[in-house]
Amino acid sequence: MRSLQGRLAAGLALSLLLLLGLQYALVSGAIRDTAEGYIADRLRHDTDNLLAALQWGPEGPSLAAEDALYQRPYSGHYYRIEAGGESLRSRSLWEGRLPLPAVGLGEVRRLRATGPQGQPLLLRVAGLRKEGRTVRIAVAEDLSPLYRDLRAFQWRYGLVSLAVGAGLLGLQWALLALGMRPLGRLREQIGRLERGERSALSEAVPAEVRPLVRELNRLLEVLDERLQRSRRAMGDLAHALKTPLTRLCQAAEEGCADPELRRRLLEPAEQIQQRIDRELKRARLAAGAPGQRFDPGRELPALIRVLERVYAERGLRLRYTGPDPGLAFADREDMLELAGNLLDNACKWARSEARIRVEAQPAPALIVEDDGPGVPPEHREALTRRGVRLDEAAEGFGLGLAIVGDLVAAYRGRLDLETSADLGGLAVRVTLPAESLSRPS
Repeated sequence: MRSLQGRLAAGLALSLLLLLGLQYALVSGAIRDTAEGYIADRLRHDTDNLLAALQWGPEGPSLAAEDALYQRPYSGHYYRIEAGGESLRSRSLWEGRLPLPAVGLGEVRRLRATGPQGQPLLLRVAGLRKEGRTVRIAVAEDLSPLYRDLRAFQWRYGLVSLAVGAGLLGLQWALLALGMRPLGRLREQIGRLERGERSALSEAVPAEVRPLVRELNRLLEVLDERLQRSRRAMGDLAHALKTPLTRLCQAAEEGCADPELRRRLLEPAEQIQQRIDRELKRARLAAGAPGQRFDPGRELPALIRVLERVYAERGLRLRYTGPDPGLAFADREDMLELAGNLLDNACKWARSEARIRVEAQPAPALIVEDDGPGVPPEHREALTRRGVRLDEAAEGFGLGLAIVGDLVAAYRGRLDLETSADLGGLAVRVTLPAESLSRPS
């Protein structure tokens, strides 16, 4: 669908063109009618002069005086008079003819005719009476000069109208752009809201949009409240179950002498314990408004500082490299959980160093590697299965990578386990779809 500004501009431009076209037609028609009315008045004046000059002699009717325009052949001014069955015609007609329609006494007709050289004529025919005789006088004038001047005026007026129309369209576009600025600022705020830089939209918007903004803010508040309440409830439930479950496991280990029965009791209990641990991790990582985007340049250094304090006694070096700050992708909480699990596993197995790197091209990718013992290729696929650990002596690479696998699957991404070329340990690469990437507007 086209933009609102484009639709408004197209509609206003079409309306403006229609109005200018209508104005052009009305002005041109008014000027033509005015000019023809002026010519008709002149023809009436000429009719009166001809009637005044008309006289009768022994040889019939004649004119006592005649305008020179009627003497010059094809001058564009013509007359024809019929009185008592006799006819007079101007010399300007030469061999041409001038129609003389029948009119009654006192009747006047104005019509168009074709001149002796095919030129358009305005013809005025009047039925008059002089000295007791009925007289019909037809007077005509060539309209070609009028039409020529009218066409010249129309060209000039049309060019001026186009220039005015172009100016108005430019002004209209500027006014529309100015009027759309609040929507542009609203779009920018939505982008900042998505990146987690603000928690609500400003209501300093046009009155037509303000109800929508208020509803969006209210919806954000409701979603945030529900999300936080759900997370608190999940965390409370997980904490509430953790202690009695631990006691059950201890009781099973201490009070059950049958190894097979103890295994059957402890196996589902451990699965429940892993599920509780996962939900507790999600509850700890949950923060901020819903829909925030993950900015690795801002979030990962803070995560690294937390892990450095957790593993301070081992003296691990944690390093981060990535694109310029401002790049954002996916959901903040999901990516914090994913990065937290990967870095936590890397720290547990690293000897002295772990790294996390973020790539933006061709698609968002997060790579975590360490200098630990690594994982043989034939065992890597098993790591993503929930609860599987290759070394029971170290807690890690069990629940953590299973959680990572769930998140990657939810984003329709890809999880690759490799050997780190630089550090020699395990390198975990998470690649997300390119459409999850967003940049600040």
